[in-house]
Amino acid sequence: MKEHRPRIKKARKEPTRKGPDPDRITIPWGRGASEHRPGVFSQRYLMEHGEACCADAFYALRENMQRINKSRIEIGEKPLRGGTYNSFAKYWHWFKLLRLIEPVHRREVAIYDFLEKREFYRLTDKGKAEVRGWEDPIALAHPEFR
Repeated sequence: MKEHRPRIKKARKEPTRKGPDPDRITIPWGRGASEHRPGVFSQRYLMEHGEACCADAFYALRENMQRINKSRIEIGEKPLRGGTYNSFAKYWHWFKLLRLIEPVHRREVAIYDFLEKREFYRLTDKGKAEVRGWEDPIALAHPEFR
């Protein structure tokens, strides 16, 4: 028969996190964020400006993230990585499918000849009243995915 040896327990490491630091800014990107979610930011941007194209809303979001990152770097935190234009355009597509935004009959020439004309959108009445659709449009359209 095998000899039974007593089990040795490993010492636990001390936690690396030491409670909340009041100087830390914690604004994550995506569903965890509040006003910096692509949807919530887009809704607020369209309410302020009336109508906009996807690129205008994306560039405003990126400028806002850069402003936040400057203050994060000053206090020694890592800068936040924002999403790409492609991921933001997918959100914009879901807003159209859920009828939160509607096209305005206004198009502008793009900066480069090979790009499509910029199409402008405005909020619908449903888009002004909706909350959950702006926070997570995919979960609203397809709850089975969440």
